[in-house]
Amino acid sequence: MIQEYVKQSERQKKTGLVMLGAGVGAVVLGTVLFAAAWDSGSGFAGGASVFFLAAGSISTLVSIPIIISSASNGRKAGKLSMGLGQTQALQAPGFSPNACPTISFSLPLNAQKR
Repeated sequence: MIQEYVKQSERQKKTGLVMLGAGVGAVVLGTVLFAAAWDSGSGFAGGASVFFLAAGSISTLVSIPIIISSASNGRKAGKLSMGLGQTQALQAPGFSPNACPTISFSLPLNAQKR
């Protein structure tokens, strides 16, 4: 179950970052085309700039919930467990083992290393 959350988190993060990069690139390209259309008065460049600006904005906005979902799945992959741990206490005849409650938290950072 933990490995599934880690893999899903990595896939969503990759998808979100690709969509974010493509969206920002399309917005930049649309801005450049708009400037070129403004200077030359070209209708084709103006239409293309509107398309790229709209597509880039939509892609950028859609990538945000995907990245947030990736972070949520990454947190779900964290593992919190409680148990009893052994400690060594110094007493008169020497060291004696004692049991004490412990809390451990593990967060897998890379699915390939598991």
